[in-house]
Amino acid sequence: MNSSSKWMSRAHALIPLTEQERQVSDLLLQLGLTHLTHAVFPNGSRLIVVDFFLNDRRTVLECWKTTGRRGVALGWMERNAAFIDVKFRRLKGLHPGIRCVALAEAPHVEFATLARVVGEILVHADGVAYSIEDLQSAIYVLGGAS
Repeated sequence: MNSSSKWMSRAHALIPLTEQERQVSDLLLQLGLTHLTHAVFPNGSRLIVVDFFLNDRRTVLECWKTTGRRGVALGWMERNAAFIDVKFRRLKGLHPGIRCVALAEAPHVEFATLARVVGEILVHADGVAYSIEDLQSAIYVLGGAS
């Protein structure tokens, strides 16, 4: 890790967790999974920051949530899914064998619609959950919890 990566890791460690990230962190701790929050991966002269990295499982986890209503929420979820899929693609290119999981929550959007819109975009994800409860199942399916 170069000095820029080290500095960025320290800076991101100071960023407070969102409510959703706190819930995910609590779930990971309940499952006995050690993890880094706001982990930084060097990518040439750039850096990729992910919400969580489960080092023992070689798994990254990105999460995002909106409380917006259908149309606005879907547009926002779609844009974030595209951004996160780019991260996943780049990470898999840099670290073959790494697994990528997404948690996309939009409680005011019909599940089937959210899953269709987000699922079509997250082609590099190994698992996608649409609620914190689904995330636990996704972690188990990927062998992420003992």
